[in-house]
Amino acid sequence: MRATAVVAACLAIAGHSRRMRIEDAASGQRESALASFFLASASAHARRNAPMRHRIHSPQMSTGLYYSTSTGNTETVAEYIANAAGVEDWKDIGDAEDSEVAGHDSIIVGAPTWHTDADQERSGTSWDEWLYNTLPNMDFSGKKVAIFGVGDSSGYGDNYCDAAGEIYDCFTERGAKVFGMTPSNTGFDYTESKSVRDDKFVGAVFDEDNYADESEARAQAWVEQLKSEGFM
Repeated sequence: MRATAVVAACLAIAGHSRRMRIEDAASGQRESALASFFLASASAHARRNAPMRHRIHSPQMSTGLYYSTSTGNTETVAEYIANAAGVEDWKDIGDAEDSEVAGHDSIIVGAPTWHTDADQERSGTSWDEWLYNTLPNMDFSGKKVAIFGVGDSSGYGDNYCDAAGEIYDCFTERGAKVFGMTPSNTGFDYTESKSVRDDKFVGAVFDEDNYADESEARAQAWVEQLKSEGFM
């Protein structure tokens, strides 16, 4: 009987020890799970409260391109510029809605010069009406504007790209900030231009009549300049 009691006692002790190990293991698993939970919660909280500069992405600026043309040369240059800049919204200014033009962060505008030596309405295109009937009713304060002109530096060298200067005057009067001015010694054989301010053209100038093979490269270089100036 004593032997039987001893065996029973040993079995009871062994069983208790086994239950303790099981309970300890379960407790360890619960503690590990809780630790993982709190670690994940802390990481989520840190992400939610991280400085905004690490989580906010600057929206891409909206850029429009508007031109008008008499012979098609300005449209050709406009396409070169649109392709280089990745601008999809480009059209004749006569086809543009006022709200659409005003809605862009920045716009590129271009015109030919048709009415040589005129004080105003120099382009002979839709710009002539838009600049004096539509633009005066719009506020361009703080808006970014880049200008390009297309002319004939050989045949009309005394009035080369004059319309670009008119566009500059009209937009700056409405508060626009002009980007993309270029040196006046562009290599074109012109004599005078109303689009020069302080020895610089008010934007990029092109000559599809005499230097058409240079236009696309000029457009690409100008777009890179605009990007470097923070225009787009």
